[in-house]
Amino acid sequence: MRRIRTLVGSTLAALALTAGLSLPATGTAHGDNALASKSFTWNHMTAGDCTMFHGARWILYSNGTATFDATVTSSGNNDAWLMWARLKDANGAVLGSLANADIQDPADRAKFVKNLPSRTQRYRWFASGSFNAAKYHLIKRMSLGKHC
Repeated sequence: MRRIRTLVGSTLAALALTAGLSLPATGTAHGDNALASKSFTWNHMTAGDCTMFHGARWILYSNGTATFDATVTSSGNNDAWLMWARLKDANGAVLGSLANADIQDPADRAKFVKNLPSRTQRYRWFASGSFNAAKYHLIKRMSLGKHC
């Protein structure tokens, strides 16, 4: 039975290649070739004592998920970078905000927080969020609300 399944799988793959089709990749949703994405990158920005360095980036995926990668620091000890990511259409109208996948403030699911304990360190900030996937095609811009 195992040999039959292997043979059927190989045959389907060969047929798909012959027809010019691609089979879905296995693994994470973000590794799937069929999943569209949009990337938004920011230059150097500050809020109070806090600094976010050039290259901070949100990537939005067509399935309604989002990932963030940035480097941040503060000139003071025991600070925190607070961020709200707003999704906008081509005219700059707000479509909604990203919800934090790792809820840090139950009263504000759109708040993202990175603690900055030492002024002598730079911290890499990875975060993930979600949004209404039905609005993906409308999203053309993003803005970041920030506070330190």
